[in-house]
Amino acid sequence: MNEPDDFGLSVVRTLAHVADTAPSPPHSVFWKRWREAAFAAEPALEPWTHGERDPGDPTAGLWFESVRSVRIGCTLVEPPDGVPVRAGLVTLHGYGRPARLAEDAERWRALAARGVAVLIVRVRGYPGSQVDAGDLCSPSAAPFGWISVGLDTEVRAPEDAMNWVLPQAVADAANACRALARRLRERAGMEAPIFLHGTSFGGGLAIVAASALVPVLRIDRIAVALPSLGDWTWRLEERSRCARGLGAEVWALLAANHLRRERIVETLRLCDAAVHATRVRCHALGMLAERDDTVPAPAAAGVFNALGADPGRRWRFVVPYGHFDGGIANARRHSLFERCLWDFLDPAKRPGESMGPWLASLASGQRGPGESARPGTAEQPALFEAGEEASDAALIGAYERERRTLDDLPYTLEFASLFASVKEATGLDERGVFHRLHNLRKAGRLPRLGRAATAPPRIDEREEALLSSLVVEAAGTLGQRDRLPYTPEFESLVARFNAETGRRLEPHTVWRLVARLAK
Repeated sequence: MNEPDDFGLSVVRTLAHVADTAPSPPHSVFWKRWREAAFAAEPALEPWTHGERDPGDPTAGLWFESVRSVRIGCTLVEPPDGVPVRAGLVTLHGYGRPARLAEDAERWRALAARGVAVLIVRVRGYPGSQVDAGDLCSPSAAPFGWISVGLDTEVRAPEDAMNWVLPQAVADAANACRALARRLRERAGMEAPIFLHGTSFGGGLAIVAASALVPVLRIDRIAVALPSLGDWTWRLEERSRCARGLGAEVWALLAANHLRRERIVETLRLCDAAVHATRVRCHALGMLAERDDTVPAPAAAGVFNALGADPGRRWRFVVPYGHFDGGIANARRHSLFERCLWDFLDPAKRPGESMGPWLASLASGQRGPGESARPGTAEQPALFEAGEEASDAALIGAYERERRTLDDLPYTLEFASLFASVKEATGLDERGVFHRLHNLRKAGRLPRLGRAATAPPRIDEREEALLSSLVVEAAGTLGQRDRLPYTPEFESLVARFNAETGRRLEPHTVWRLVARLAK
């Protein structure tokens, strides 16, 4: 099987991709009309009466009414007896036909045990929410897929775009948050924080819904994996075409309506997740892939990078492949993200507190915080552990050969040479190699190579204060500076420091200043 396309981009450029966040001309008028329609009534969670449940998924035990009087099916996983409710989470599904709600509920019981009431939702047209909307996933109802329903209708006024199913689904997601907040207020007698979660289609939908809720309900944390529905300006370039998923269906719809392409694209961008992400400023966790054959990896990164939250309030968990089966190492990274997600959504801890231990695992690795680096016995280590020992030996040997101390190494020819020699042995990217070297130094396994050959240039107090603020913004604290090299955040830091000081410093020189600043 062929690997997903990298679109001619390196991993760093993929993850640093910047989306077009300029709204389409009718954006403001449309969303004003949308809010009037979507928030006209206060939704409440109600039980289905006997005989009314959606036969597509009769395990949907609850419903609430959304825009156009459509009942949306859902199920609520509540904390066990004796565990107080500390927060509510609305979780949204992917684009394909989802599992039955009862099956999904099992996944979320571990989080519910931490005090989170989890509302699992099916947006209109999917099993569980087809009683009033019909089956919008069937080819007879949507020959170009669910995303196409109403997208090709004539739009004479901005509010006509409400005939498209996607803004209706955004209303479903937003009203799910409102209904859950109301339930917790009535049952627990508290204004509990509300979190949002979604994967792929659900991730993009969560971001648009969070943006739409800004004047109505505060979302405290948002977690998205491989977020879709965004960066259409780039996605609709010929070279970024994908063979699967809703993107492929949009391409097919445009091919069948080529004379109306411009109007359809304008409507499509009304719900562009990257455009809406700029309004989402809460703490955020995102899983992004280096490559993906369903949601193009640069587009997903563009959506996450567009979030309005400060860099210190968002965390990026990287996997080699998204929807593509990338083998056991990739599967382990996806599984590790699930554990990271539980910690991020734990209401007993502040996001920065819960994510601190995960910083070393966000870019690469197979183990989470607190796990032993040697799960096998000393005499017979685990199979993959033996490989790790060999890669560490190669890394230490390469470090000794280059003869340049670690703090002076990033963005030099010596590091480029070191990385080229260990890339295959370690399977790590540049950031992963640098981070692994730091772990080896902390463990006392790196040889001492003396001081750096040269000192960084002097900077004045104003420049030092600026650099400090940029590091804190990018990394959270000065003490977390070592996570910055070979990341988009550091590239942005260098550009901003040079722009605001009038200097023309290379990344290596700026890193030396950062390293000295934090000591």
